[in-house]
Amino acid sequence: MTTLRDSILDLSRQARTGALSPWFARQLDSQIDRGLFLPEDGLAEAGAKLLRSLKRYRTEAGVATAVLGMSGGVDSALTAALLKRAGWRVIGFTLPIDQVPEETERGVEACAALGIEHQHIDLSRQYHALVGELASLDPRIAEGDDEPLRTRRGNMRARLRMITLYDQAHRFGGLVASTDNFSELGAGFWTLHGDVGDLAPVQSLLKSWEVPWMARAYGVPERTWRATPTDGLGIGGGDEAQIGSTYLEWDLMVFALMETVLGDPSARAEGLSGRLGIEGDARAEAVLGTVLRRLGRTWFKRVNPIRLGHPAADRFGPLDALDARLFRPAVLREEEQVFGFPADAETMAKRLVAALRASGDRIVTAESCTSGLIGSCVASVPDSSEAFAGSFVTYRTEMKTDVLGVPEALLRERTPYDPEVARQMALGALREAPHATMALAVTGVGGPGADCGKPAGLVYVAVVRRDAEPRVEEHRFPGSPKEVLAATIRRALAMGLAMAAGVPPGPAPAQ
Repeated sequence: MTTLRDSILDLSRQARTGALSPWFARQLDSQIDRGLFLPEDGLAEAGAKLLRSLKRYRTEAGVATAVLGMSGGVDSALTAALLKRAGWRVIGFTLPIDQVPEETERGVEACAALGIEHQHIDLSRQYHALVGELASLDPRIAEGDDEPLRTRRGNMRARLRMITLYDQAHRFGGLVASTDNFSELGAGFWTLHGDVGDLAPVQSLLKSWEVPWMARAYGVPERTWRATPTDGLGIGGGDEAQIGSTYLEWDLMVFALMETVLGDPSARAEGLSGRLGIEGDARAEAVLGTVLRRLGRTWFKRVNPIRLGHPAADRFGPLDALDARLFRPAVLREEEQVFGFPADAETMAKRLVAALRASGDRIVTAESCTSGLIGSCVASVPDSSEAFAGSFVTYRTEMKTDVLGVPEALLRERTPYDPEVARQMALGALREAPHATMALAVTGVGGPGADCGKPAGLVYVAVVRRDAEPRVEEHRFPGSPKEVLAATIRRALAMGLAMAAGVPPGPAPAQ
């Protein structure tokens, strides 16, 4: 019987590339167990949800035609398959520029197999003309063969293709579909203004597992989803050779890094090898370095364009609200952060609610400096009512005594910013919320200045389960008041998640 693990190793091409090193093998098993790599029934459900979203966008946005470049790779073929299945008119363009003929043939074959319209334009002549003109500014661009020059020429190819696609989208009254996936998004393995279109159906999917599985499920020819991934830009010897790891290794490492950073808001690149437990695994050490370098070199792509706020007023927020209220399709509004919590805090809150539901616990919060933000973050998670009892907001000192029973003498002697105060707040919350089984409490100095002789950023977080001793951590979070509060929310949620899951809370953030 084929296991999920076997299927992942097969479809990711890892089985043909070579065995995973010990650390990666353990990570694969662990991440499968934790649901990070969806089983096949989960992928079928995810595909159905993507189709529903694409159908809704088509009707709500009033656009029903999509054009895209059919490179001969699995990503463009899957994108076309999903759009076609969702009722769009799909026009696939093969746009070779000195391309390997087999890749172009696969693009044509995919169009035929999927039943989409196909158009072909060879852009080689236009590309060479462009390179020739630019050589008048920098002669090396026409002849140099080092990686930076190959990358520059590859970017020209991608942008020339995108010029063509946007012109054709305008011609047909449609939009340009992006074909990049989640793995490429993190690796920065795409060209700004060359690979980014208007709608990205597969950008949330893993290249190693989800993309080939869905491609197979939605009728993409096997020759395409089995093919060695390549950018088709003449930059290097294939995607994985350029990235410096297999796609499965990349996905496993990125998941591990995201989990670590979510659990520790103060995590930095230094020391990650120890936190991840990869010492002694030379392959894992090498891939960690590769992943960190690529993420570090390409972060700006994922926030492009970089916007600087007006010095005296918030203008982007009101403009975004105007678009959201009056024009943006409802299918997109449902995915937005309505309450403006940091994205990683929202993720942690979802995981906390899931862990509480699994353990049968119900949590209550007692908050001072965060003024109910932790409770609001948890409450914003759909179906959180069975896992969340409520929140006590005890910002002023007398509220800690009147509502939670924190002794006045303790507050006078030690100030509100003390580990014992956090402990008493957590115990008081449990006492006053009889239906709760766990409590999170925070007290600290948000800033910008000191208070009661305690420095800005000093925060105490306590978590307790009934009939157990509270865990209390001290933190000194740097930054502005907003940054301190955001870090406090993240760490509190991480501690609550660890308690609900019955595991140690992990290392305290570096101070």
